[in-house]
Amino acid sequence: MADGKPVENGNASAVAKAKPKEKELYPMSDWKYDAFLHTFSILVDLFFREVHPRGAWRIPRTGPILFVAAPHANQFVDGLVLQRTLKNEANRRVGLLIAEKSVHGFIGWGSRQTGSVPVGRAQDKAKPASGLIYLPNPIDDPTLIRGVGTNFEKEAEVGGMIFLPSTKGITGSSVDIAQIIGPEEIRIKRPLKGKLPMEQLTGRDDIDEKGNFINKEFKGIKDGYPGTKFKIAPHIDQTEVYKAVFNRLRSGGCIGIFPEGGSHDRTELLPLKAGVAIMALGTLAEDPDCGLQIVPVGMNYFHAHKFRSRAVIEFGAPFQIPRELVEKYKNNERRDAIGQTLDMVHQALSAVTVSAPDYDTLMCIQAARRLYNTGKKLPLPMVVELNRRLAVGFSKYKDDPRIIDLMNDVKDYNNQLRYLNIKDHQVNYATMDLPTVIFTLLYRVAKLLVLSIGVIPGLVLFAPVFIASKIISHRKAKEALAASSVKIQGRDVMATWKLLVAMAFAPILYNFYSIILAVKVYQDHLWGYVPEWVPYWLVFIGGWIVFPAITFAALRFGEVGMDILKSLRPLVLCISPTSSNSLHKLRERRAELSEKVVKVINDLGPDMYEDFEHTRLISDPTRADGALSSPTEAGISDKTPPESPHLSRKNTTKSSQAMPRNESFSNIGAIGMFATRPPSRSRSRSSSSGGGFGSGGFPVSGFTALDTKEGFNEASNKIRAAMRQRGQLRRRKSGFSSDGDETYPSRDPRSKLSRGMYTVQAYEFFFTSSHVSHPHRQVVTSHPCFLPLPLHKHKMAAAGLMSIFGGARRVLTGSARASELFPQTRPDVDGEACKHDCDSCTVKYPRHFKVEETHPLYGNIKPWSTHVLVATSKSDWSRHVEDERGSVMEAFGHASKPSNGRLMLSASNMPTPNNRPDYNQPTTILVLPAFTIIENVTPPAVPSLINKYISRAPTTSDPLDPVSLPKTIPSSRSAVGDMVARPCPHRVVVLLCSHRTRDARCGQSAPLIKKELERHLRPLGLDRDLDDERPGGVGIYFVNHVGGHKYSANMLVYRRPDAFGIDTVQRAKLPPGQEPQLVKPVDVEGQGEGEGAEKRDVGAAQCIWLARVRPEDCENIVRYTILQGKVVKADKQLRGGFDRAKGVMSW
Repeated sequence: MADGKPVENGNASAVAKAKPKEKELYPMSDWKYDAFLHTFSILVDLFFREVHPRGAWRIPRTGPILFVAAPHANQFVDGLVLQRTLKNEANRRVGLLIAEKSVHGFIGWGSRQTGSVPVGRAQDKAKPASGLIYLPNPIDDPTLIRGVGTNFEKEAEVGGMIFLPSTKGITGSSVDIAQIIGPEEIRIKRPLKGKLPMEQLTGRDDIDEKGNFINKEFKGIKDGYPGTKFKIAPHIDQTEVYKAVFNRLRSGGCIGIFPEGGSHDRTELLPLKAGVAIMALGTLAEDPDCGLQIVPVGMNYFHAHKFRSRAVIEFGAPFQIPRELVEKYKNNERRDAIGQTLDMVHQALSAVTVSAPDYDTLMCIQAARRLYNTGKKLPLPMVVELNRRLAVGFSKYKDDPRIIDLMNDVKDYNNQLRYLNIKDHQVNYATMDLPTVIFTLLYRVAKLLVLSIGVIPGLVLFAPVFIASKIISHRKAKEALAASSVKIQGRDVMATWKLLVAMAFAPILYNFYSIILAVKVYQDHLWGYVPEWVPYWLVFIGGWIVFPAITFAALRFGEVGMDILKSLRPLVLCISPTSSNSLHKLRERRAELSEKVVKVINDLGPDMYEDFEHTRLISDPTRADGALSSPTEAGISDKTPPESPHLSRKNTTKSSQAMPRNESFSNIGAIGMFATRPPSRSRSRSSSSGGGFGSGGFPVSGFTALDTKEGFNEASNKIRAAMRQRGQLRRRKSGFSSDGDETYPSRDPRSKLSRGMYTVQAYEFFFTSSHVSHPHRQVVTSHPCFLPLPLHKHKMAAAGLMSIFGGARRVLTGSARASELFPQTRPDVDGEACKHDCDSCTVKYPRHFKVEETHPLYGNIKPWSTHVLVATSKSDWSRHVEDERGSVMEAFGHASKPSNGRLMLSASNMPTPNNRPDYNQPTTILVLPAFTIIENVTPPAVPSLINKYISRAPTTSDPLDPVSLPKTIPSSRSAVGDMVARPCPHRVVVLLCSHRTRDARCGQSAPLIKKELERHLRPLGLDRDLDDERPGGVGIYFVNHVGGHKYSANMLVYRRPDAFGIDTVQRAKLPPGQEPQLVKPVDVEGQGEGEGAEKRDVGAAQCIWLARVRPEDCENIVRYTILQGKVVKADKQLRGGFDRAKGVMSW
């Protein structure tokens, strides 16, 4: 750091180069760090079922960072999980602060490999002191402490600390010693605050929650009160620790700290220690320009001490300490500066953690979250966010009678669940009829028996490890609880000791089994199964391979088996005459509670958040407009519901009958023998999707219903007037005769052709707003705009008229050229980067991966009007997805075709409501280019869905801003069953063909392309997981065969209009190294009747179809195609697409 600038990377090598002359106290070796992390990350993968990072894109990739993590609920496992997540997500190496008492033995060795900094803590050296202490005058002199039988002069020292005992589940207070007056009298640095320490030091009961005395006339302690026990800790000199931290941060490195101090198992954050503030302020005081940033990290666990539990590691927004606080710190105003810094850190941590005053309250909050979520499985990050918001709401309104009454009802509901020994999500089994219950029970018992074949051998082999780890971890928890003043049950040490015992005992056990195997082979060649020529050393090595494999198989199959086993009890209760009635009553009670929870949230939510309706995570399930209706209600009308990532599903959905919602079941469910349904047969037949070669043009029924004679006549008159005006303009420009009011020239040889042209252009003039705002702009399209005959006579006439227009346009115009369809990158406009592939690509195609490189691509695709993606929760399907028996895709194959043109049907890996490929349950579809998600779709509902929604949805040939027909024409509004429509929250949807059954290359290319796209989207905050529905991102989905496997990888990019506000930005004119600032699109949904009320969601403006995409292309595809709608390699990769804003398409 000779030039005063921070090092570009947080790696140890960079830190060492920054200050070569000064030896680092606790050095970090890059290769040791990586090797240690790579090896012991296996433990994290084995112990946790899922560790989900959230907000990792916020982590700065360069410069010094102080990571502050809380709550510290898992002792040494917390540090390993944090380091692993930072390395995987941001490639940052972080040195953790670790308690000095822990740097011994194996833990000490591991901490040295990762460059951890040991810290001495006062509580670790605290010892019980002799005598008792009390406050002689708590009113007038609250810093004077007097003892009975104490010896402060020998046992205490100035700068040391006094610790009061914990009680009633509340952490004991601590305070620094400022002066030793005598053997039985000392003065502390500050008065103690809070009800508990005041009660402990005075014995009085006239104290409020803040520690203030009600009767201030009485100055002393309670009569006869002897005092309280206490501990004393010596003064700890942290000079060397702060020096090591300052050096690493000033050199551009990373430091991680758990500011609560020691680990704990409480449900709320402990008071933060001042060390984190001193480290940050001290670093900036020495080097104000080092650019130090503080990143809060929420360590959110679900049953942190249990094997195969889950965790969400959430990273908050980085922040910097204001310079005025640094100046205060340098000018001897340290107390104020440290206090304000701690407040900032605490607020940042509160935004990424879930805190509750006690365990019962936390259980009630989680139960309320389950009652509020009305069907669809939520991703872990959204579960954490809902818990956090509910916890904040409880904290704010805990004295509200509605909250008190609701919490009592939820507690009673939880007690009933415990009485029946079932889980909340199993209550809905009561909705199943008796034959279904019996069949499901027998089917799952059969599955359990099959799984037990792979579970029992490994369970027997590994049982000694399970037993030993459980016994030792419980013993250590008791020891930690006895030695701590903050723990409740000592569960924070259990996961660590389970892993330590397994690491030590499992190798011994495998070694023992391998020796037994070798001995058995020596005795009789394993009952004669092993040939005599096999050497014993090979048998021993084979044992080390076979026995771990058996136990790992037991782990994978065992967790699925446990999930199935847990699901059997509610099925048995449904059959039992004595319990089924209780289960039905409990289900009714749950429905009542769910309505109550929703009502309370809807009543109090707007008081907490001004933009409650736009920021809510789950749509209100009680709203009347939640049902799917015609496009006039679901995204095609002038006023549409707000675009939201919220999940909206009614309580009547059948997904409630699903298995316990867990990840492992869906994974193994993909295997045929464990799938809910057997794999669909693959047979060849002609695709039933299709329709006419053309696409439907402008669907009049999508905007209005011409169901009155007056309405149709008015529309016809406007069409004829527009045709007449357009014809006159054309004749004047073309030199044709324009005598009188004759619309068409009668003597020109091209009369019929001209009439067709006038008709097409009059249609464009009337139905496209682009001609209203731009009268000289032409819409160029070759798309045939015919509609199959609808039901109403009026619509029949409109469909016939549009069919004639479309046919004329096809003859007259032809397809748009590639240069007309999408803008292409140019170095003088977009910078030199558009000419180069990514040089930091992390993945490559396999060596044998070959695609066709010579054939021309452009225009080699079938036209389509509407694209429907069906959620299946899997990434490979039968050769023809319409052959998937019982699926929505099969129903689409047999249903009548939409009236607005060809439907392109795709199966996708979009998550189903229960996250399983179960065609017996309702699923979700995404309609493009409408950008509309429709939930609760079943095969019987497909015909109604096509007729009443898809046939009225916008198509690829519809202009973005059509002129609305007169408001006097009534609109058609008809609900479609229980289906629910909502806008897709993404700004861009990317589709990748992953259909391995059709071509193995697609199964290889799709995951690699997705990984590389997400790598470049993540720093922009635009990457989205399958279940992540935060608005404004990029959704990436796998789909089945789209055509042209020999051109793999195929990629379709659907973009909203100016998706990120930078379509017209010229990157070449930006300063070197500067990227354009992404603009958050203006939310035009649900703005009431004021400004912007007439704006609406118009769906996708573009679909850019690329092929021959390779991983090294992904950087520029993100930079130019996804963000700006431009094509980088049009001559090599562009297959076609459409642009509704221009009115052009490739067919």
